[in-house]
Amino acid sequence: MIRVERREQVRFVFAANYPTFQYQFVEFFAEHLSDLSRVFKGDLQQMIVLALLGQVRMRAMRDAAADGLDPWTLPEDRVSTSASRLADVTGIPRETVRRKLALLEAKGWATRGPQGRWSLAVEDRQAVARLGLEALDARAIDRVARLVTDLERML
Repeated sequence: MIRVERREQVRFVFAANYPTFQYQFVEFFAEHLSDLSRVFKGDLQQMIVLALLGQVRMRAMRDAAADGLDPWTLPEDRVSTSASRLADVTGIPRETVRRKLALLEAKGWATRGPQGRWSLAVEDRQAVARLGLEALDARAIDRVARLVTDLERML
């Protein structure tokens, strides 16, 4: 209940100070999207597919840990998804999703399981993509920290 009340307080302050909020958010968002576009050579659909594969794995692992389970022992169907599901969630055509998954697989960032489901490639309990995206991650952390700090001033 407290989280809902806090969310409403924050929403009220942001709405009341919309021009300031909008400027800070758009500055963050445009800078982040531009950075992603550079890193993914303009292929933001590939980035979205990779991000969703990561979300599937992270959500499953978070839920498993909350249930007292070892998240590293989850079966494939808990940490993977289908190309069709990715297409449904993103609105990206199925064939395009399949092409993006093939590109991610060629980079070693995604794997296709025996049942045709896709998951984030992991080695030594770390997503392989993180190694290739370390500099992007560092800039994103700095960018989010700046956004949070700027928005906190409004609150």
